[in-house]
Formats: sequence, C-alpha cells, structure tokens
Amino acid sequence: MWNWLVSALAAEATLVLFDGNPLYPGPAALWDVADELGITVFGTSAKYLDACAKAGLRPRASHRLETLRAILSTDSPLLPERFDWVYREVKADLQLASISGGTDIVSCFVLGNPLQGVRRGEIQGPGWAWT
Repeated sequence: MWNWLVSALAAEATLVLFDGNPLYPGPAALWDVADELGITVFGTSAKYLDACAKAGLRPRASHRLETLRAILSTDSPLLPERFDWVYREVKADLQLASISGGTDIVSCFVLGNPLQGVRRGEIQGPGWAWT
C-alpha cells in the first residue's frame, strides 16, 4: 500500500488513513468516515465487508455515500455473496474491485478496470502485462 499512497500523493490526491479497529465503536465506523469526508475510492478488506454484512449493516439506508465511486477490496478474495451485499446494501452505482497486491512490482497482480463490467465473484484482470 505504501507505493499506492506515494503514487496518489504524486497525483495530488488526498489520502485518508484509518489506524485502529475498523469495527470500533461499531461496524459502521469506516462508513461514517467515508460519508463525513466524502471519500471517492474506499479501500478495505474482504473481511471488513464480510463483518458488515454479517452484522446486518445497511450503509445505503444509514449513509449518503454520494461521492463514493469505487470500493477496492483486498486481503483475500471477495466472495460472490459480498458482491451482492455491496450492490444491494451499500451502493448500486460504483465499481467493486477485488484486488491482489504486488508491492515488489509497484502494482497489483490483479485488480479492477473501470472500463470493464464487474462480474460477481470475479477479479477483472491483470494489474501488469509483459511487453
């Protein structure tokens, strides 16, 4: 993630980092931050999305999330049921990308592509290609 943070700063993006338990004081803590600060790209873990779904959280009903355009999920593959949950309970008009890191290559091995459609339970494509 360090490489992404430096690259984002070079592109003059504003970064928001959360240090602590994402489920404290409740599972909506990160959604509160995203809503309050107008987050556009929300990077999180598949485990956090899973915990929110299992807690019965419905961010769509409790938060505006007007600026949210993409959710990037990492740490483990995102289950097909969590794609359903995100589009039903978070926001229907965003890109949900299950990504897998590659710090050594300063990229991701696989990631999302905003030019392609999202398929439930699938990673969109490679993060790098041999030339």
